[in-house]
Amino acid sequence: MRLITNVIIVVAIGLVLGGASAWYSIRQNHGLGGIEAGPWTAWPFAGGADSDPYTTAKVSRDGTIPLGATEGLAFEAMTDNQGEPLTFKCDYAISGITPPSKLWTIAVYSNDGQVVQPTKGNRSALSSSKLLRFPDGSFRISVSRKPQSGNWLSVSGEGNFYFVLRVYDTPVTSTSGQVNPQMPNIIRQDCAA
Repeated sequence: MRLITNVIIVVAIGLVLGGASAWYSIRQNHGLGGIEAGPWTAWPFAGGADSDPYTTAKVSRDGTIPLGATEGLAFEAMTDNQGEPLTFKCDYAISGITPPSKLWTIAVYSNDGQVVQPTKGNRSALSSSKLLRFPDGSFRISVSRKPQSGNWLSVSGEGNFYFVLRVYDTPVTSTSGQVNPQMPNIIRQDCAA
């Protein structure tokens, strides 16, 4: 009887530790072959047959349809440039340039993977075709609950969120040699108490 109890305890510990490590790996966006640039991370082979098991599990968990390697890349950012989690309590400025592409979009997602609902009449996503730019081609996007001048993403909610920047028809992949793309900065601004 003692042997059976010990086996059950060892199996239970193994299941708990194995499940927790798998959940953490998927939740933390770990994957093999990822491209990292500041707070942004992309997995160029997420939609292909060569996808690693962790990336496949993450895609399945999120319920998203990944872009194929020839279509583009989806970069995610869950922190600002200082490594602090993105929270609805704070305003942010996304500024700089993106990798070369024919088109790109940026959207705000809640931690449960849903697109954040903006305040009425506003938007929580932008595309490069409707963006105001500086003369050098760079841009600045304000992310805030309150209306802002210029490019503005409206957010509302509680807790944390993340950005998804999708670049379409881009040469940035891990096989192109351009694996350190220049990505926009995410700078925390004012925070509510």
